[in-house]
Amino acid sequence: MFKSRAVFLLTVFFGILFAAPLFASSYLTQGEKLFLDNKPEEALPLMEAALNEEPNNEKIYLYLGIIYEQLNNLDKSSKILRRGLNVAKSIKNILYFNIGNNLFKQNQYALAEDMYTQAIETKDNMPAAYLNRANTRLQLKKYREALADYTLYIQLKPANKQREQIEKIIQLLSGTIAAAEKKQKEELAKQKALMNDVLSSLKNASEDTKNLSAGSESIKENYEDIDIQD
Repeated sequence: MFKSRAVFLLTVFFGILFAAPLFASSYLTQGEKLFLDNKPEEALPLMEAALNEEPNNEKIYLYLGIIYEQLNNLDKSSKILRRGLNVAKSIKNILYFNIGNNLFKQNQYALAEDMYTQAIETKDNMPAAYLNRANTRLQLKKYREALADYTLYIQLKPANKQREQIEKIIQLLSGTIAAAEKKQKEELAKQKALMNDVLSSLKNASEDTKNLSAGSESIKENYEDIDIQD
């Protein structure tokens, strides 16, 4: 009886010992399944548990970032994604990209632009980052930079579904930039004309005084009525 009970306890002990890692790893597996089934609220506690078990798993940070975004907690999403940057190796560009998306939704365009730039610098062949940075730069009225990004996006992804709309934006931006340059040139020409008029008047004034000689009484007569400002 005692022998059989001891065998039973040992069996339970070793069963728990070897099953523990299985339970731990199943947090991520179950969380992934719920995430893919579009059940973020149910996936959240499992992913948080998985992160506690695997704090160096870059993929979990990405999952959690997207889940918090789906739950409309953009600040929490960005925070967990930034934490992921400390351990990320292969998906750092995607973490930057998603942080940029959160910031864009919060109308923080300058910060979003920086995140998209970080994503591109981490992995330059990332069409979505160029597109989103172009949209961000459009909001910032950085028309030249936006035009460059839209153009590059078309080159990187020529068969994209939005090509027609993007080509229209490229055409409009090109026209806007050309018009701005023309206006700038017209303004520059106007300023030069005004400057020439001023220079011309100064020249004429100097010509009027050529007949005055040094020490001439006429100099005194011409300048006696001038009110000199201190």
